[in-house]
Amino acid sequence: MRFFLPWLLLTLTLLTATGCPLDIQVREEADGGRTGSACTRSCASDRDCPDGQRCNELDDQCEPGPRLTEPCSDSFSCSTFARCLGGRCSQACAGNCPAQYQCAPDGPCVESCDGLPPPATLGDYCASSLECGRCGFCVDLGGGKQCHQPCRADDDCPGGASGACAAISGSSLRACRRP
Repeated sequence: MRFFLPWLLLTLTLLTATGCPLDIQVREEADGGRTGSACTRSCASDRDCPDGQRCNELDDQCEPGPRLTEPCSDSFSCSTFARCLGGRCSQACAGNCPAQYQCAPDGPCVESCDGLPPPATLGDYCASSLECGRCGFCVDLGGGKQCHQPCRADDDCPGGASGACAAISGSSLRACRRP
């Protein structure tokens, strides 16, 4: 007991003065994930960011602002490579689109439908795929230009009936026929 008390005091002094090496693994960052006054989150695509934010393609960080096909007030409110066209953020396809987006038959990048419900605008008449919102194509499959859900196979379409996923004229893309 005579040596135990001094040893205990010495150990406690060393641990509190220098810090326990184990606490390095369990401590959060000193700034709690904040840089300056704005919270940051790493991302690979817009879907990695909360609503009202998009993924900055230059530094892979979420930032406030509209995503492609969402309403905008001017081109400065859209992402780096997009512009405000007809009141919506638009990026021309030019052969490639950001992660989890695809080229629409009429040219802009639209969100791919993988893992998303069908667009709320299905069946609405349109002039551009930008009007169809998330993951919609504006195409004429008979009956005028309407918002359709992109597809690769009949199973991708509501109901999954045979022939539901139709080829889009003049394109290698396909879209679901209206039931």
